[in-house]
Amino acid sequence: MKMRINYSEATSILIILQTLWWGLNSQCEEPIESSKLDLSVTYDLPHFVSDTPVQKLLEFNGTVYVGAVNKLYALSKDLKKIHEYNTGPVHEGHDCSAPDPCSGCKNKPLNKNNTNMALLMETFYDLELFSCGSVGNGVCHRYLLEDGPLDAEISCMYSKKNKDSSYGCPDCLAGPSGTQILNVMSSGVVRFFVANSEVLDSTVPRLHHTISVRKMRETQDGFEFFSKQSYMDLAPGLRGNYPLHYVYSFQSGPYIYFLTVQREGGSSNAFHTRIVRMCSSDPEILRYVEMPFECIYSERRRKKRSAQVVFNVLQAAHVAKVGYDFQQEMGLKEGEDVLFAAFARSKPDSPEPTASSAVCLISITDINNFFRDFMQKGYTRKLSHFPGSEDKNFNQVRSFAGDSFSCGKHERGYRLEVTSTNPRRDYFHGRFRNVLLTSIAVVPIQNHTVVSLGTAEGRLNLHNVWISKSAFRLNI
Repeated sequence: MKMRINYSEATSILIILQTLWWGLNSQCEEPIESSKLDLSVTYDLPHFVSDTPVQKLLEFNGTVYVGAVNKLYALSKDLKKIHEYNTGPVHEGHDCSAPDPCSGCKNKPLNKNNTNMALLMETFYDLELFSCGSVGNGVCHRYLLEDGPLDAEISCMYSKKNKDSSYGCPDCLAGPSGTQILNVMSSGVVRFFVANSEVLDSTVPRLHHTISVRKMRETQDGFEFFSKQSYMDLAPGLRGNYPLHYVYSFQSGPYIYFLTVQREGGSSNAFHTRIVRMCSSDPEILRYVEMPFECIYSERRRKKRSAQVVFNVLQAAHVAKVGYDFQQEMGLKEGEDVLFAAFARSKPDSPEPTASSAVCLISITDINNFFRDFMQKGYTRKLSHFPGSEDKNFNQVRSFAGDSFSCGKHERGYRLEVTSTNPRRDYFHGRFRNVLLTSIAVVPIQNHTVVSLGTAEGRLNLHNVWISKSAFRLNI
């Protein structure tokens, strides 16, 4: 099978290849014979090596932006360095009486590296890149790119006017334990949906809201919440005692979604994955619902019933359009978004993954249908981990009809969690049951759909999933 790949189509594949290369600490094992990889061929792929560890990658209009420790790089489409910005280190500590969130404590030795926590592009107001780091309580820097990366105007998104805000720190976006940020334009306003992971440590300062929505100030020097209903935090008794990891985020249609790994309940020690859905048009957290999401594989056994294996903790995900062949195989509509998710089996009562993975996929249309059906049937309950500033739950959800759960239908809104699980079957039928998958990206190329799967050992698997029975496969 031959596939013609041009630069624009291969960007994400090349990025994954290079990301895996950065993460390698040792030689890979020899590829298995069935991979049919011709080891005599030299592949001269575009590449770039960062001076420091890389955390975030973003491609926009042929330029690749790389967020690394103390560095932000702008690369050409063939991964040649155009420019680099220094983002650290800075000085932070108790010996600094009045630290500046934008630059740390001045005239002090540099003692704190700046890890890139979030990287996002915004084009509605201006062509601007936001880079949020681990220093300065997670404030972001804005790079105005109207004249290109070489002449970017840089400003710190921190306003002293927000210092005494009763809603907390609206300029402190990125939490220290991991952050997912989505910027969405709705009704002429760009809304920033921010989700900060929570760790199992009661001594960590709680300066960031768990999940929130905010907007940029009109002066474009910081952010502000719409109201006190624009954020939710874990219940006080759970903060530091309820691990909550935001793995992935995306927008599709009128909704924004977060994928989490968390406990099955406030009193449970078992972990599972959830899909969180919110309305992108809401300036407050009005329509909020969570649903369990798991990946299963049935092992065939001789003379015995098949044993079902549950892969409960999400490791990576990617939403993408798919090629025509795969679209036809799955019965999807043209242009439909599909979620590809790499799961692992966790250790007992732990979110820590084991070397056993599966890949499940589901269309976003099906996700929304599951939400609608479960909510109409009343398979819901009040959120157990988010008390919210105000109770917005509907107890009689069975009275909702049609698409009443869509955005803009009910002013009262709802904050619910679905009690039924949404299981999907492993698309690769157990192929990765002895492997820990850590990354996934999907690229439609002509009529094909290429899935790139990265492993904890630094190996990359490329699969053309056009027809599962005869899928092209390449191990690197």
